[in-house]
Amino acid sequence: MTPPSADCPVAVAYTAGMGAVETMEVFFELLNAGDREGAVALMDERTEMRVHVGDSVQTLRGVERVGGWFLRSDRGLKMIPGEVRDTGNTYEADILVVRPGATSQHLDATFRVEAGKITSINLAPR
Repeated sequence: MTPPSADCPVAVAYTAGMGAVETMEVFFELLNAGDREGAVALMDERTEMRVHVGDSVQTLRGVERVGGWFLRSDRGLKMIPGEVRDTGNTYEADILVVRPGATSQHLDATFRVEAGKITSINLAPR
């Protein structure tokens, strides 16, 4: 990875040759630092996200809808990966979600990364 500099933010310094773990480390670093736009920039234009709530599942398609979910989230949202399983281009983790004023939540999360871009996200409660 090219080191970030004052002229080159982390998302730009990132190189497409990075694998799922490296991509997701940058994603969480940006998201947790409050740079949601930078985190969303790591998503493919056709990314899909499945969010499991209770007995239902909502599927969002396209970077506008998926990225919008992150961009509209509560200020101070943090997603902290715990146990990580690297299975090539898939990153699986237990994610601790922390939002100010809300109970923290554990999610089973799967992120698929292709050509250095997040193409698929699956979030389900533990």
